[in-house]
Formats: sequence, C-alpha cells, structure tokens
Amino acid sequence: MIHLKKLSTLNLLKLLVLVLALSCSQTKKKTKKTTLQKSGMNITNCYNYNNLDSVFLIKLKKWKEYSDLAEFINQYKKTTPREALNNALELKSLTRKAKDSNTIKTLKTSAFNARINVFENEVLRLADMTYIPAISPKQVNKQIENVCSSFSSLNLKIMAIYKKDKFNDSVKINEAFQKIR
Repeated sequence: MIHLKKLSTLNLLKLLVLVLALSCSQTKKKTKKTTLQKSGMNITNCYNYNNLDSVFLIKLKKWKEYSDLAEFINQYKKTTPREALNNALELKSLTRKAKDSNTIKTLKTSAFNARINVFENEVLRLADMTYIPAISPKQVNKQIENVCSSFSSLNLKIMAIYKKDKFNDSVKINEAFQKIR
C-alpha cells in the first residue's frame, strides 16, 4: 500500500512537471510572437497626400491653426507606426484647434465641414489606437493612410472652393464688359 502511494505521488509529480514544462513553452511562443509583432512598429513607411499650392496658402495665411496642422502632418509623410502613435495625441489637439478656429468665410460650406469632420474622425481613430496595447503595425499603417487620404481630400476641397470663386469672379467681370458694349 505504501508502495502504491509512492508510485501515485511520483506519477503526480511527473504530471505536474510535464504540465509546467508545456505551459512554459507556450508562454515562450506567445512572447516570441508579440516581440515580432512589436518589432514591425519601427519600420519606416512613406505616405503621400496633396499639398496646397502657394497661391492657396496665401489665401489661408489668416488661418494660422491650419498652417500649424499642415506643418505637423508633414511628419507623417515618412514615419514609423510607433512615431505616428507617439504624435497622435498632439495631432488630435492641432486638428481640433484648426477645426474650431476656421474664420475664413469662403470655407464655411457644408462640403468643407464634412471633409474636416472626416479628417478629424480619422485622427481620433489614430489617437484611440494609442490606448490599444496589442495594436498591430499593419493596422496603424492603414490608419495613417486614412489620415493622409482625408487630409488630401481636405486640401483638394480648399483648392476647388478657391478655383470656383476665381471662376465666378471672372464670369462677373465678363458680364460687366458685355453690358458696357
């Protein structure tokens, strides 16, 4: 009977060691996978968006917050996911300031407001990613693309608004000349 107790205790010990060994090896695999995932956070990627021409920048010189935002977002042209996440909260703040400080009457249209809202939402999503510990570099890169794309759309709308105004002004001048004839 004593021999059976020693045998079952010995088997129990072997089983316990086996379970611990297996759990440790699974932990190592998970750690290795997480390390590989995190290492992708330091790979630099390039992103493109449409900038405003100097002609349009002159028209926006009263809107200093937009200039600050445009200057800051230039950092996102060539960045790593880690850098993008580190700068996301400041980008969020600059975006909010730019959105709230628009005093240019020409840009107070629903189409422009829609684009700046979309841009702000993309920036907010990027800022929210800073609070997700298991975020993948691929997800961050995709969101940076979305931010750059929406900023490009915002710039294209600014150019379209000013080109439309220029066209309307030229048409009014032609009408005045025709009345004189």
